[in-house]
Amino acid sequence: MSVFAAIWGWFAALDPRIWQAIIAGIFLAFGWIVNGMQNRRVAARFRKEKLRDAHRAIFAEIAPNLANLWDETALDDHAATLIAQMEEDPNFLPFIPKERNDRLFSAIQQEIWILPRVTIDPVVMYYVILDAVDSLTDDMRGDSFAALPQDRRIAIYRDYIEMRKQLLISGRIANHLISIYARDGKKAAEEEAARLAPYSGQPLPSSLTVDRSAT
Repeated sequence: MSVFAAIWGWFAALDPRIWQAIIAGIFLAFGWIVNGMQNRRVAARFRKEKLRDAHRAIFAEIAPNLANLWDETALDDHAATLIAQMEEDPNFLPFIPKERNDRLFSAIQQEIWILPRVTIDPVVMYYVILDAVDSLTDDMRGDSFAALPQDRRIAIYRDYIEMRKQLLISGRIANHLISIYARDGKKAAEEEAARLAPYSGQPLPSSLTVDRSAT
């Protein structure tokens, strides 16, 4: 007798109630598998929607602030004018506006984990620099700054302008990678991030195709 025939004979001899239990177990297990697959699809779709909403919110918050920051040349020209006035007049104090703009980021900060690594790093970097600029702005609007000699105030103001340029660069990169991710997917965004990595914190050369009008 073959092994197959022996096994078949054993199954055939089983009590019908045992067969019913086996069949019910098979259907139950199949239901678990199907339900698990459906739950995973729903969870993946929900995560994708949350990611898209988070990217949109961050992009929308960064974009107008980049417009307010002008560009590197405009910042340098503005700084040169004010520094010239400060050097000419020891009592001249530049007006430093408050530019904090992170309400949307603060609202979704508890769910920042939803962002992929390729965008979370530049986004967090942008808001870290924004916080530093905001803290320095508070200092420069206070009495302690006004009490400093003009040469110290000029040095601090130069630092302030450099930090604003860093904020501009980090914001452009963050929104640029968000745009790439939304349009072309994660892999394309990772490739673009690798291409931009050597220029982190440095002025972006014109040969790089960063759409500054969009970001």
